[in-house]
Amino acid sequence: MTVFRFGLLAATLFVAASVAPEAARAQFKEIKAAPFSPAIARQKIRAQLEMADPGNRDQVVATISAWLDWYRDILDEELIARWKSDRRTNLPLVMTPLADARVAREVVQFSWGEGREATFTPSNAAMLGDLMERYPDSGKPIVNDLLPQGTTPTPVPVLTPAEAEAVCRILVDMPDIGNWRKNALLILPRYRAAADQLLRQDMNSSDQEKAYRAQRWRMDLRLDPPPSISQKLTTRPSRSITPSQITSNGDSQRPHLIGGPGNTLNGYTGPMSGTFESTGDPIPQNGEYVFPNIPPVKLMLDFDTKHWEARLAPGEGQTQVLVLRNKGKGPQKKIVVHWTVDPS
Repeated sequence: MTVFRFGLLAATLFVAASVAPEAARAQFKEIKAAPFSPAIARQKIRAQLEMADPGNRDQVVATISAWLDWYRDILDEELIARWKSDRRTNLPLVMTPLADARVAREVVQFSWGEGREATFTPSNAAMLGDLMERYPDSGKPIVNDLLPQGTTPTPVPVLTPAEAEAVCRILVDMPDIGNWRKNALLILPRYRAAADQLLRQDMNSSDQEKAYRAQRWRMDLRLDPPPSISQKLTTRPSRSITPSQITSNGDSQRPHLIGGPGNTLNGYTGPMSGTFESTGDPIPQNGEYVFPNIPPVKLMLDFDTKHWEARLAPGEGQTQVLVLRNKGKGPQKKIVVHWTVDPS
């Protein structure tokens, strides 16, 4: 029995010895000796942060990133200390790719606290918003301070115009994840003037996605008077629609209007029916697809109500937009909407 145990142990050790080196190389990254002492590393990191500018940003980030296996704590200390000093001017250039949870927490806390006047500004909103998005715990103090508490009206935190604009910019640009949008709909009305001005600017943006998003925010916040048109959405069961003709203008954000000239309706002489069909990438869950430049007439819509939620909203000039939200589970490859002008 003793010999058997020894033999089994020897065999086990032999197998482990032959396999372990390959497994170790596959599972572990070999970290060489630190290239310099902590004191020298601190000097080098400071020099890199000092020299960062738009022209060499990527090189600075790459150089510092190569040292993180040894000097992560030193970098964190330098980023935090620099942000709290008067040497932060060029720091937003490199903060996003270099920050971790510790840095995000300290930077956002300082910006919302003792450094608010100097750092919580519209120019820093994108950087602060990015930190709050990637490390949600860093943004909790801000959200908690700004949210109305309970059912009893609470005082609105007093912010300067620049601070209010920064708050609105962060909330408007934040992806619709977690409770961000829900909280934003409670906070933004407290700074209505700042939100109104910001969203008006976004609506005039050449970036169509930003403009459509601003339209949606304005509707949800009721910043504009309700549209003069009415809408009727059918609730028929889902069915497959095969349009007989689909025109394509190469623009995935424009509707496809089908049919020839129709009857006059309050001055409208365009098509009386047709099909809207989405193009491009699948629409993610809770994502939206917008068909713009629709005449301001009442429409009967036939679409898959199991997977889509639709609404009409004011568009540019004398038009409206049709917005469909994917309320199903998972992405949807395509939207097909059959429309008919309602003459009533």
